[in-house]
Amino acid sequence: MKESNDRPFIPSSYSRIMARELGLQERDLPQLLRGTGLAPDILMPGDETRLSGRQQLRIIDNGQRMMDAPEFGLRVGRQLHPSTHGPLGYLALSSPDLQTALEALADFLPARLPLVNIAVDNDDIWLRCTLEIKVAANANERRVLQECFALVIQSFAESMLGRVLCDARIELTHEKPVYERIYAQYLHSPVSFACASNAFRIPAVLARVPNATGDPESYAMAQDLCRKLLQQAPASLLQASDQVRRLLLSQTPGSVTESDVARAMFISKRTLARRLEGEGNSYRNIREKLLAELAGRHLRDSGLSVEALAALLGYNDTAAFRKAFRRWYGQTPSDYRQGTH
Repeated sequence: MKESNDRPFIPSSYSRIMARELGLQERDLPQLLRGTGLAPDILMPGDETRLSGRQQLRIIDNGQRMMDAPEFGLRVGRQLHPSTHGPLGYLALSSPDLQTALEALADFLPARLPLVNIAVDNDDIWLRCTLEIKVAANANERRVLQECFALVIQSFAESMLGRVLCDARIELTHEKPVYERIYAQYLHSPVSFACASNAFRIPAVLARVPNATGDPESYAMAQDLCRKLLQQAPASLLQASDQVRRLLLSQTPGSVTESDVARAMFISKRTLARRLEGEGNSYRNIREKLLAELAGRHLRDSGLSVEALAALLGYNDTAAFRKAFRRWYGQTPSDYRQGTH
């Protein structure tokens, strides 16, 4: 049975990605949402509004018209990194190998994006991911979803393998588009069109290659901590300060700049600063408070080493993290952990 297009399950975060790829400003946001009945606030960082399939497809149509470029699906798809899928991305990246990661994607993606279903199988020659589109969609909408599917699988696989994946085979059901020549700029493996199914085939010998992306325990702890912190902030709070905090929580806080945050909110850095100042706050203050909170919680509640914690929070230099921690708490991380705070 196909899912109803009218059931609101899809996070607004995917529409925010489309808006960013289009380079929209605040005044342009209503155009992207035309015909959906949704307010521009749903595109602000931290908003947890759920969209129906019908609304999401309308946003895809609007986005294609606003970009006025046929490769809209490829351009959006390249932005769908594992981290854009929330806890699902962390779960996949903490998996022991590629097949387990893709199985996690197949198990949990429908909970975030019920427009589609992904299946994974391994016949000892290919580790194969197949896509089923579960809603009534026109040819252009299906092409966008299929292109995004291929780029999502590629992103997960390359993140797990730690290299460019050029030895896969990609099969898509839509006819060869007029912009077929630029597929190679986005997809690193050969693509075939007008196929019987949408499939991404990866050599089976790669299925059990160990995860190349860091310490699984660190990812699991980060996932749990982010869930707890996100639950603490009421979704009804829409101040700029709350939007910045939630945006920082969705990524590695130490790796995000003020300019990055402003772009995600579709405003200039100067406008962001002005809004935060009006709330008696600043980007630096929000970032420092969040890093201090994350550091303190990890030291209390986990067994992570100081070096691992520094890396988790985006510090390339452990000494810099220790210096920052002393500024926050007036003592070393080791003393804090031993309970002298």
